[in-house]
Amino acid sequence: MTGTLTTGGGSRGYRRRRTLAATGMAVSVLTAMMPASASADVEINPFVSLRQVVSDGKNRDGRGWLEAGAGFAALLDTNRVEGKLGYRYARRIEEFGNINRKNRHYANADVRAEVIDDFLMINAGGTASQYTTDMRGFNAVNPDDESGNQTQIFSGYVEPSIHQRLGDFATFQGRYRLGAVSADSPREGFTNPGSIGLDPSDGIGSRLSDSITQSAGVTLASTRATNTINWSLDAQATHEDVDQLDQKYRGYSAGGELGFRVSRKLELLGSAGYEDIENTQDSILFDPDTGLPDLDDNGRFQVDPTMPRRTAYDFSGMYWNAGFRYTPSRRTSLEFRAGERYGSANFFFNFNHRSRNGMSVRANFQQTLNSFSRLLTQSINGVPVNVARVAGLEQLGIPFCVIGIDPESDDGDCLGGFTQSLTPATFKSDRGLFMVSRRLEALTWSATAYYDRRRYVDAQQLQAPTQAELPTGLFGHDESFGVRGRVVLRLGDLQSLGFDALAARNSYALSARRKDTQVTVGTQYSRRLSRNLRGNASLYGTQRFSEGYQDTSSFTASVGVRYNF
Repeated sequence: MTGTLTTGGGSRGYRRRRTLAATGMAVSVLTAMMPASASADVEINPFVSLRQVVSDGKNRDGRGWLEAGAGFAALLDTNRVEGKLGYRYARRIEEFGNINRKNRHYANADVRAEVIDDFLMINAGGTASQYTTDMRGFNAVNPDDESGNQTQIFSGYVEPSIHQRLGDFATFQGRYRLGAVSADSPREGFTNPGSIGLDPSDGIGSRLSDSITQSAGVTLASTRATNTINWSLDAQATHEDVDQLDQKYRGYSAGGELGFRVSRKLELLGSAGYEDIENTQDSILFDPDTGLPDLDDNGRFQVDPTMPRRTAYDFSGMYWNAGFRYTPSRRTSLEFRAGERYGSANFFFNFNHRSRNGMSVRANFQQTLNSFSRLLTQSINGVPVNVARVAGLEQLGIPFCVIGIDPESDDGDCLGGFTQSLTPATFKSDRGLFMVSRRLEALTWSATAYYDRRRYVDAQQLQAPTQAELPTGLFGHDESFGVRGRVVLRLGDLQSLGFDALAARNSYALSARRKDTQVTVGTQYSRRLSRNLRGNASLYGTQRFSEGYQDTSSFTASVGVRYNF
């Protein structure tokens, strides 16, 4: 996927174009691999849309705009390539009030190609979405929220992998993943001296720099079949290079796992290994007169050549865990592990169940060392990161990535599962999710509860003019938790009606210990007007309660049409 971005200079524009090319290149290569005879297995559905939106804004400043959009949805299913691609571009034409972001891109891609039978595979994917820059702002499900706290996120990855069976003894797997993330973040100036946190009043805000991530891994594992004892050996490496302040994250690990099958349904698990992690960055150049950072013409930090690189995080040591995997049926699985990693206690829990009546239950909890960019483009300890997507009525089954619900297609959200502020900081993440959903002929519903705590181990913005080293024990943690519900009713063959509700609680260690509570309710209506024409309408309201700060609210209403070719 590619997109148009505003840039502050030639060099930044080049880096942004390079970053955004990753997904487009990967998808193009995979698509080109399809044989001509497979054209009948490619379904493409282009569309155009037009919507009228009005909003009272969080400060009761009325806004109105006409939104024109165009895009496509595609399904690939050939002998060697399968995947889903969706893209929508929207242009907001200002009518009254101030519009923060006129150009918006929404995309989701997931493509898989088998280059050599049973040996070489290539996976590629990407997203484009609106995202809340600082989680103190509105992080609700309203896709028409016009808060200046939002930004455009682009990400993409490509991953070649090999799989080779070594007789009946073992299998060998190797993979390499290259990912890129870019954010069209705001570039505020500095007004206050002192330490630089995530609060916009401190000047910098939560700025996510463009980054390139790489990960590689090799695994040698026993051929499972009905073995009583199963084993595996693996080695992993993860690199992240953030362009601002030349921040570099390097993580390496090697270890093994042993499994003992007690019965057909129960297997005991244990693993151990060694890891070495380091995160470094250049020092910020401060103006000696104002005590504020010196920014270049693009609003970016400048490096102080007289100061050494800073070690923001450095850890090496053993890790281990023990637990079990329980699979009573093909529809149900449960895994639990407890141990130590990153120098502290570490837990992992995963439960999945799909019933024959369309009910799906998912529960997950994991503790990782990560960043926002690595969450989008990499995997965690061999566990792929999948953003929770709960779709209602879908366009070719492809969810378009929006901050909430797409009012044109009733699709589920893409980045709604991420609750941290946009910052390149590395953090220890305690992330839990419980989701129940059911899809019936005339009704689709879902209920989700989530918990996310981020214990920051570094933050490149947190540096004062007189600090020779990054402070330790300063950052504390951010915490977010909430519940969300969604219901979509099919009112015959022509109409659908959707309802959304979200209640969220957020606290911020990096922003004066601020705590916010947000409540959002919304409804969407869709009706097919002809074979190719569909009308839609939506209403959303959000109320935010802030301890020690002014409470705010917003309300939006829209009506529009969409034509599918």
